[in-house]
Amino acid sequence: VAKMGKLVEEAQNNKSKTQRYIDEIAKYYTPAVVVVAASLAAIPAAMRVRDVEKWYHLALVVLVSACPCALILSTPIAAFCALSKAATSGLLVKGAEYLEILSTVKFICFDKTGTITKGEFSVSSFKPLIHNDKLLY
Repeated sequence: VAKMGKLVEEAQNNKSKTQRYIDEIAKYYTPAVVVVAASLAAIPAAMRVRDVEKWYHLALVVLVSACPCALILSTPIAAFCALSKAATSGLLVKGAEYLEILSTVKFICFDKTGTITKGEFSVSSFKPLIHNDKLLY
């Protein structure tokens, strides 16, 4: 159980391509949002515009609505939840990157013979995707 926990922890520490991409964008997006919001507050104040409170309010609206928190936090949290759910279901996924790859898979074929879990070589069941009549030809 301890080894399984360690493997799950390692899987959660490995970032997927999407997570790395979001982190790279956040390096530029977050400062840009702060600069735009600060400019909306500072420039009218420096120009001594009459209704400065409206500009402060607009700066706060821009800062809150363009806040990258949802973008930056959603990807790692979704990956963490998926990896945790898989682990509690008895599945060990190496990382979020493999979950992203799985989303593009169209067909899956399983060959579960009990080799890993029981050490026995036997087919437990067989479920074809086509009718048995077509298998005869």
